[in-house]
Amino acid sequence: MYGKLCSEFYDVDKRFAELDEVNFYKQFIDKNDLILEPMCGSGRLLIPLMQEGYQVHGVDNSTAMLANCRERANNLGLNPILFEMDIASMNLPHSYQSILIPLGSFQLLYPRETAFNVLQNFKKHLRPNGKLILDLFIPWESLYKDNENEFSEKDVIIEDGRINLKSHGKSNKYEQYCISDSIYTKVINNREVVVENEKMYLCWYYRYETELILEKYGFKNIIYKDEFFRNENHMIFIAESLGCDEN
Repeated sequence: MYGKLCSEFYDVDKRFAELDEVNFYKQFIDKNDLILEPMCGSGRLLIPLMQEGYQVHGVDNSTAMLANCRERANNLGLNPILFEMDIASMNLPHSYQSILIPLGSFQLLYPRETAFNVLQNFKKHLRPNGKLILDLFIPWESLYKDNENEFSEKDVIIEDGRINLKSHGKSNKYEQYCISDSIYTKVINNREVVVENEKMYLCWYYRYETELILEKYGFKNIIYKDEFFRNENHMIFIAESLGCDEN
């Protein structure tokens, strides 16, 4: 997942988090806190938060994404602390007051047992009563009968050409996941110079299902918020980690 060409496409397509999204997260974190963003990618949210003075560490399993994150941050005079690890098995030398996973990244964890293991690992890395902030969405278009097989295509413009993305997605409405096979093609002077294939799963979770899962894996005082970023609806859960004496 997220090779070099995919990462380049992502950076052009999504760039940095916009002010409304950054301001949303700022409500729940403090500049004195140590914050972790698992699946941080190329720093779409991490870098704007660092620019605001927050102490944010990043974790990702994509070498290409982390390289882009470091380069983009360095260009802005920032030096992020990044870890290249699988978040299901990560064992970091710090504990955190907050863990943030924006833009549905948590839904890329498949199968679901992997996602549940990750929640347990998050709890290990949170300080007592630390916050987990989880941003999810439901791909409603995948629930309609005619869209069980979906084809899409998109171009992004780069300095010396374009990157084309062609995707074929299949959805399983009963198991609540989609799988997409994608082809990224870099075109320079009307000539294909790089091609990269990617297979990705995306699970979805409904509101009350998510709250029950969070409770099962050691979180309490769950707050739900319905927000609107990037012209999309987001289901955001803010949950506190149980202390050792509460387990």
